[in-house]
Amino acid sequence: VQPCRALLHLQAMAQTPYKILLLHGKAENRSLFAQRVARIESAISDGKAVECEYLTAPILVEGKDKFAWWKLPPNQRSFTASEYIGIEKSFELIEQVWKSKGPFNCILGHSQGAILTTMLLAKAIQEPDYPVKPERAILMGAAWPQPFDKMVSALDKVDWDKAPYNPRTLHVFALNDKVNPAEMAIKIKNLLGWQAEAMIHENGHDIPMDEDCLSRY
Repeated sequence: VQPCRALLHLQAMAQTPYKILLLHGKAENRSLFAQRVARIESAISDGKAVECEYLTAPILVEGKDKFAWWKLPPNQRSFTASEYIGIEKSFELIEQVWKSKGPFNCILGHSQGAILTTMLLAKAIQEPDYPVKPERAILMGAAWPQPFDKMVSALDKVDWDKAPYNPRTLHVFALNDKVNPAEMAIKIKNLLGWQAEAMIHENGHDIPMDEDCLSRY
């Protein structure tokens, strides 16, 4: 007896894991970030099949195991710099991983990883053939990507009712963030369409882990 095709399809869907690509902040690596967000991974995985792919950024910035997605010119911040040195290596790495291990349902990024996620979404929304297109993204403690100001600002002209790609985004930030000012996260959130949501916490630049926040990831 052959099983019903519809049943086979439902079984396949039930077994398909929800895949998340996780991007750490500056001066971290995949192992450190996995430890930091272990409770988030557990909360998202509760009762579901989830695969988490933690990446280490390609640019060594400190010691033997602290990496970044780009370097900055002297005395500059990510929201003031005129260039991100080495950013193309990071774009290439993510595109390669997307091709070899993706596609991914969600990208989760913190700090520099959230800034990078902002740029990836802007590219995906404006470039129809760009392959990195998650259905959801979680941006924690993002700042404005100043060298890509023109590209990200262009999102203001997107007609979201007609846009072929309109990701759901969750923007996690604190009004007392002393590293990346909250108004930048708010600006990014407001440019990403009607599916963008905000989650405001009181933990500065840290990643919130209270039960309410865990339930929203």
